Amino acid sequence: MQLGADRAVDTNGDWDKELSNETIDLVIESVGEATWQRSLNQLKKGGTMVVFGASAGDEVNFNLREFFYGQYSLLGTTLGSIEEFHEMIAFIDKHEIRPVIDSVYPLSETNAALEKIKKGRQFGKIAIKIAE
Repeated sequence: MQLGADRAVDTNGDWDKELSNETIDLVIESVGEATWQRSLNQLKKGGTMVVFGASAGDEVNFNLREFFYGQYSLLGTTLGSIEEFHEMIAFIDKHEIRPVIDSVYPLSETNAALEKIKKGRQFGKIAIKIAE
């Protein structure tokens, strides 16, 4: 919320309960296996899920019949064009957007950084410092 969100839901919380009064038209899913089904469960009938990441697992299972009965749309996306990249950088500069950095690890502690990510204990990005 401190970063400007209108609403925040705890990753480990009960999404069905926390979002019971919401109508979700669009879900942006970037985590993968760990949140896939909970994200899909939040969509209203005819809603769309856009997937652009899989940091918590590449493969997911979901009920295909439930999916088509829900008349959902599923879109996968990756990077944009070089022009869009330049527009994004200009937008970031104009609005002074800065990434949230959870922690910085020296290269020698990369395994500890990866373990923190695996356990989902970070808020924001984890950086690896290559050189002094």
